[in-house]
Amino acid sequence: MIEIRNLHKSFGSLEVLKGVNLSLEKGKVLVIIGPSGSGKTTLLRCMNLLEMPNAGSLKLGDSNLSFDGGRKPGKKDVLKLRQNTGMVFQSYNLFPHKTAIENVMEAQVVVQKRSKEEARSRSAELLAKVGLSGKEDAYPHELSGGQQQRVGIARALATNPEVMLFDEPTSALDPELVGEVLKVMKQLAAEGMTMVVVTHEMKFAAEAADTVVLMGDGVILEQGPPAQVLNRPSDGRAAEFLNLLTEKER
Repeated sequence: MIEIRNLHKSFGSLEVLKGVNLSLEKGKVLVIIGPSGSGKTTLLRCMNLLEMPNAGSLKLGDSNLSFDGGRKPGKKDVLKLRQNTGMVFQSYNLFPHKTAIENVMEAQVVVQKRSKEEARSRSAELLAKVGLSGKEDAYPHELSGGQQQRVGIARALATNPEVMLFDEPTSALDPELVGEVLKVMKQLAAEGMTMVVVTHEMKFAAEAADTVVLMGDGVILEQGPPAQVLNRPSDGRAAEFLNLLTEKER
């Protein structure tokens, strides 16, 4: 499903990704953790080409792209890959002048050319799926942060992606609202959705992930099952980061 080989990404003279390798099977959940500046969000953004890698290769579903030698994929290849990925961001990025159901409908009508009737029916189903029945006509300012993020998840699901990418989806939420978003994500994982999640929620990583990747300074420090990575890291930098997280939670 996902194969990343020797992926590099620089911003000017700053090398953010330094040859990352990872793979993920269809229907599995990969959680990426690590300190700020470790490259985890950049890696996630490279997976749907919001950031263009400088070298290496990326295979996601039927898309197989190489960036070696300064290669850049064409517009059709970029569109094809993005159509197979749904992205949920830290900030909700909802259209403030559109209702919840209109936000979910937008890409279906504009990109996929579905009729408004078909898009509305699909959007109502997805809002119910994320626990927002009865909120279809609410505007973003009328919703809590957790509800807005769940609209964001429904919107990302609306185009039937093969892979869902989550960039710290609960980091902007008040603590009491985090659980409602994680509940939806766990439900998706249980249904077999292929997911890559950048997060600091260690409980979610322990309970929902098939594989945990711990990044530091642009490389993967640890990679494996949650119990191994979270409880028995072999890399000293990984152990130090996890100890700091544990202390903060006390």
